[in-house]
Amino acid sequence: MKKTLLILFLITLPSLISFFNTQFFYTQDYIFIARLQQMSKALSDGYFPVRWAGDLRFGEPLFNFYAPLPYYLGALIKLLGFNYIWVAKILFILSSFLSAVTMYLLCRKLFNQKSAFLATALYIWAPYRAVDLYVRGALSEAFAFVFFPLIFYASLLLSQKITLRRISFLSISLAGLFLTHNVTTLIFLPFLFLWWLYLWIKQKNRRLILHFCSSLVLGLGLSATFLLPAVFERGFIQTKYLLVGYFDFRAHFVAFYQFFSTFWGYGSSLWGPIDDMSFQVGLAHWVAMLFALVVGFIKRSDKKILLLTSFLFFSFFFSIFLQHNKSAFLWEAIPLMAFIQFPWRFLAISIFIVSLFGAVALNHLKWKPNIIFFIALAAVILINFNYFKPRNFVEDSFFAKFLNTDSTHRGVDLTKDYFPIWVKFDRVEYFPTPRANSGEIEVLSFEQKTAKAKGEIKVLSDALVEVPITYFPGWEVKANGLNIKLQEPSLQGLITFELPKGDNRIDLVLKDTPVRIIGNILSLTSAAALLIFLGYAKFKYAKSN
Repeated sequence: MKKTLLILFLITLPSLISFFNTQFFYTQDYIFIARLQQMSKALSDGYFPVRWAGDLRFGEPLFNFYAPLPYYLGALIKLLGFNYIWVAKILFILSSFLSAVTMYLLCRKLFNQKSAFLATALYIWAPYRAVDLYVRGALSEAFAFVFFPLIFYASLLLSQKITLRRISFLSISLAGLFLTHNVTTLIFLPFLFLWWLYLWIKQKNRRLILHFCSSLVLGLGLSATFLLPAVFERGFIQTKYLLVGYFDFRAHFVAFYQFFSTFWGYGSSLWGPIDDMSFQVGLAHWVAMLFALVVGFIKRSDKKILLLTSFLFFSFFFSIFLQHNKSAFLWEAIPLMAFIQFPWRFLAISIFIVSLFGAVALNHLKWKPNIIFFIALAAVILINFNYFKPRNFVEDSFFAKFLNTDSTHRGVDLTKDYFPIWVKFDRVEYFPTPRANSGEIEVLSFEQKTAKAKGEIKVLSDALVEVPITYFPGWEVKANGLNIKLQEPSLQGLITFELPKGDNRIDLVLKDTPVRIIGNILSLTSAAALLIFLGYAKFKYAKSN
């Protein structure tokens, strides 16, 4: 096992060299630094599960809708003493190494060892992964790559032997993806169902689909604390910022030639077929697929090989089709797909599937397989090596605006992805303490944490008070220990309420709505069920031995 991990380390490490530079580099999405800081601050304030980012403008329900798992992990890494820039680097590095491990586990279960190493190299060195790491800076999507092979692997194990332990393993793997990246989950699920269909046909076990579905339900339950609010409270945010203008999927279909083009760029996805970033599958990956299809044709009398290559072939070209404008009718017919925003995100599935083709080809090669393996491995790395580097490095001061609350409160370079619907005026005019929209007040003190605040206000004449906190369902206000009615939020979407003349001690707290409470209960119940399953499985194993 140690030798295997060493080889995986050596395969992966060259793709990450730039992360070990003392400086970080520029990417399209560098707001992950602010998200990491907000997650750590929320946890240090004793707030869990984290849903609110208190220092982004006047506060936003970021983690109510943006999958939090990579940022929880980042907060743990921060406890080891790293600064936020190095926390981000470590997360990107971990995403690559863990992706290599999970891809190897899947392929080793299906193929011989050298084939597993080759498929892992194809997966790690796919050009689109370089896009995620060095062009887009897509931290959560990079982590999602860990779960594609892990979920396939867990499903494969369950198909071979149905046990409570394996049902639990698949459930945890699914929950991991659900809590890592919303969009990638949406992209991945249809291909997971195809994999389950393949395994069901292969095993001819009617009970298998039932157990797959049981694992899915348990996985949904484990992640319900996030999923339920993300789905049922979506109406509380201005989804127009996620769906219109630049984020309209119609502007980002991929021209067929772009899948083959070796063009590389560090710009953006643009309207039409001329883009400033690459959407190639990869030269080595196309060659691997070609050889795998030849193997499938030659060995078509072997039903197992034919079934696997057929599944891979259909899944791969379906993922390609969904990126082309000929699939627009599907995008129009399924409104949920609009939240994917960029059809080329299906490249994540394309490179996962096409990497498996490499293992199929090498696994059935009889002529000098060792020599071919080393040549193929070297070719994969050399062909793609120059993609795995940034355009330029930047000083740490570049990221300071995402760690400085003066900047984040003013919304400097922040996106508007999760603006509550009560925000009518999105130009931020930040103020740090409560103010009177009518009447007259004197603020004696005001202390604010992530999901709560308190203060003392002397009201000189009956006043309509506005506090520097964005309104969102769940916020409650007390004055002198008594609940008070909230008024219509201000144009900036801020909490407002009336206070009578006199001294007032105010307390504000963000509480869970019924949907969030149900989500929390479902997650706790599912976790308890999981522990019972694992405990029973361990007891049963000990008894049998």
